[in-house]
Order: sequence, then structure tokens, then C-alpha cells
Amino acid sequence: MRRDFQEPARCRPDLVIGHEDLFAAAKDHLGSGGSVLLHGPAGIGKSTVLRALAEEYGAHARTVLRCSATESESHLPFLALADLFGLVLDEIAPRLPAAQLTALESALTGRGESSLQRDGLALRLAVLSALRALATQGPVLVVADDLQWLDPASAELLGFAARRLEGTPVQMLCAVRTEGSDSQEYDRHLRACPPGTAALRLGPLGRAQVARLLDHRGHGALPRSTVREIHRTSGGNPLFALELGRALADSPTPPRPGEPLPVPTSLRALVLSRLDMLSVEARRTLLVASAGARPTTALLHAAGRENAEAECAQAAELGLLATEPEAPAVRFAHPLISAALYAEAPAPERRAAHAALSTAASDPIERARHLALATT
Repeated sequence: MRRDFQEPARCRPDLVIGHEDLFAAAKDHLGSGGSVLLHGPAGIGKSTVLRALAEEYGAHARTVLRCSATESESHLPFLALADLFGLVLDEIAPRLPAAQLTALESALTGRGESSLQRDGLALRLAVLSALRALATQGPVLVVADDLQWLDPASAELLGFAARRLEGTPVQMLCAVRTEGSDSQEYDRHLRACPPGTAALRLGPLGRAQVARLLDHRGHGALPRSTVREIHRTSGGNPLFALELGRALADSPTPPRPGEPLPVPTSLRALVLSRLDMLSVEARRTLLVASAGARPTTALLHAAGRENAEAECAQAAELGLLATEPEAPAVRFAHPLISAALYAEAPAPERRAAHAALSTAASDPIERARHLALATT
């Protein structure tokens, strides 16, 4: 029986516009038994391509383990490890040596004083043993997004295991943020991946690809000169291009020929300007969602956001949330939106959001995580 833990909603058909060749290369490499590391700057489409690949190739794996790191939680040790193995611990526990199981349980639950310094070898071997145990039942795919925010302890443990997975049906599909066309920032992440991992860089979109993307998102009526300016201003970054197209569509007066596009100078400012269009209560609901690891409308209700559906619908109309009919998950249109919202919120409001989530979350690991953040 196939198990996909934390399986996301199905992706839209526009996810790989402009990255079709890279998508095909990544799919071929996964199909041959290899692992893939996607890298590139913020907003270039790594997360969306990763989701599309995970959806398509994940169907071939018996077990799909997922983690998605965030900057706000990168200081919490073993967090990614808990996301990956928390739901399979009961299955693998009987197959781990006692010392390894004790160290792993301590790390995943927060009970005890497990640390890399104290239980380093046992923890490293436990992660390796856990993946090998799952692999005996069938192929395993580990999907990890935003590796740059992975907590150091989890990164070290995954790297130790990954370097020793050759010859086992365990593959990794990862994404990491890097800047600059000749950047080698991904090198340390590549060294933490299984042998033979293909590192694929997502580059900027061409003008025709930006035009296709804008058309697919309902901005096809923009003049060619405007699309050309959007491409130039965005540098081919799809998120920037979509934000510029949305800002132009919402502007009562289009720019005159040769006039700069009427948008803020940074994506952060553009995102925040749209957040300012939310009602106070809707913004609070989105803050709670941004603080949660896997927010759903049910979780928001349990956290005291009584009008979560209506407030999320308002955010979706502004393009802040992805619209996925009948999907219970609340997903931001891009992780940067969630990060900007969280970063801009005053510290007392962030703590209040985590306090609400600490009582709403059903998972004990999640509750402990929010309790920690509610007091820091």
C-alpha cells in the first residue's frame, strides 16, 4: 500500500511553465533511480516544480516522506526529522536497535535531552536504519523543500544517511534557495544528498514564457509593450512577473508608454501592500496560518479563527492564498508571502498565534513546537 505523508493538494497545470525541459530532465533522473536537487533564487519556481515532480513521480514510491522548512522555525532542533519520521515511528520502531530507538524517540518527541553531542552516533545510525527499514517494504521518496532553512541537527542527520544510501531504493527530491547565476551555494547541500544526485538550476523565464504565464493567470489582455516591461522589471522571475501583472490589473490607470511600472521596488513591499488590503481579522487569520506547519481551515477554527473560510477567501481573491477547490489545506501562493507576513507581525502577535496553535494542534510534537515559540 502506498503512503504519502503530508500529501499536498494536486498542483495546477501552470506549475512548470517555462521550466518544461528542466522538469523532463528531473523526471528522467528520478525515473532512473537517482535523486534531484533543485536550486535557484527566491520566487523562481523551485517549490512549484518540486510539488509537480513529487506528485508525478511520488506515485511510483511506496512511501513518500515530506518536510518543508521555514525561517521562523529553523532554530528548533530535529524539527525536519519530526516531520519526516513522526508518522512512521510506530512502523519502524520494532526494527531499530534499542539505543537507536531511544535516541530517535527522544529527538522526535522532545522528551529527554537528546542532542547530536550526546547521542550523535546513535541518532545518525537511527536515521539511516529508519530509511533502510522503510526501503525493505518498497521505494522511498524523501521530499524536502527550502533546505536553506533546515535546522542544523536535521540537516546533519539527513546528510549522514544520504551519503550511505547507495544501493537502496531511497531517493531524495529537494529544493534550496541560491542567488546568482554562477552560485555554488548549493554545493554543501549537494554533498548532503545521495551519490549521483543531479543538481538542476532553475533560471529566469524568457519573454514569451512570461507572456504565457501571465495569460494563464488571467492577464492575457496586457499590451505587448507592458508584457515586455514586466519581463524586464521582473528579470524573468515568475513570482515577480505575476505580482507585477496583478498590480497592473488592479491599477485604475495603466502606465503611459515609457513610464515605469507603478509598483514598489521590492517584492516584500509589494506583498505587504496587498496584505494591507486585508481586514484586520483576515490578516490575523493569515498570521495564524503562516505560523502553522500544515494549516487547514479546521486547524484555524480550533485556534479561534471562527470566520476562517471567509477570511481565507478574501486572501485568495487578493492572490495571497492558492485557490484549490475542496482542498482542506490553506496554502500561500508563495512561501515568501507567508514569510513576509510572519516577519512583519509584532512579536506579541506572533507569540499569540503560536499560543493559539499550541491548543489547537492535535499532534503532541506540533503542540510542543508552538508552546516553545509562544514563549520566545
